Amino acid sequence: MPPMHPAVRATFRTAGRLAPPLAVAAAYQVFRTLGPRTPVRDADRATHERARRGELRLAGERVATYAWGDPAGPPVLLVHGWRSRASRFARLVDGLEQAGHHVLAYDGVAHGDSTGRRTTILDHLAVARELVERSGAPVGVVGHSFGGLTAGIALTEGLRGGALVALAAVPSFADLNRGFLETVGLPPALHARHSRLVARRLFPDDPDPVARFDLVHRPAPVPALFVHGTRDREVPPAASRALHAAHPDSRLVEADAGHNSVLDADETVAAVVEHLARVAVNGR
Repeated sequence: MPPMHPAVRATFRTAGRLAPPLAVAAAYQVFRTLGPRTPVRDADRATHERARRGELRLAGERVATYAWGDPAGPPVLLVHGWRSRASRFARLVDGLEQAGHHVLAYDGVAHGDSTGRRTTILDHLAVARELVERSGAPVGVVGHSFGGLTAGIALTEGLRGGALVALAAVPSFADLNRGFLETVGLPPALHARHSRLVARRLFPDDPDPVARFDLVHRPAPVPALFVHGTRDREVPPAASRALHAAHPDSRLVEADAGHNSVLDADETVAAVVEHLARVAVNGR
């Protein structure tokens, strides 16, 4: 999450001391606010515009889908992060396409060119399952940031796929909640209360979403690659080190990049293409 204005942080710190219930409720509203949609970057426009476009319907919303490369090639599914969009993978799309892959992606509900105002990880999981049902099991599922957590949980929960690639991934719902609350400045004593509120409001049918959405304690049962930028100020590199330690059949690459620029790094593209090629050839 981008840095929060100091005045906002000060307000949450003060409210957290004087009116804890109000502060927690206000933090929840900010947590649920996506803000303006991220536009397509000029650097990504050519790749974005040459995609083959489609759509699928999810709970009344229209989800924009994208495909590149030879449809007969081994498929790869891309899952973007919070407040991002499929086009942000453009550099990686180009590399995967050149390697012969059929690249699939989508704009999540309330993101990019898709409709909607609110979304949760459950929407992302549903879209990923639908795309796999339509196109077949991918050789790999690649996720960035929040999308890395989504990709891993999807595979943990039975999505057919040969490998996981997580770029600057958030390891768990608990980490996501803690990182957000540290950014807005809510006092640590109220973090657990906010987590319970989010779980109750967003996942009313799930008995323990904190335990469910935890890729460290529920590692994906496939070969994994974790890539993280050493200059990442949103998700610390220690996050991917923890994920690497939790996944026995995994590799870790640390690139000289930030949280988003890791998607453009040459080291990232080379590592992802090599990892998927190894899985496709060796089955591990």
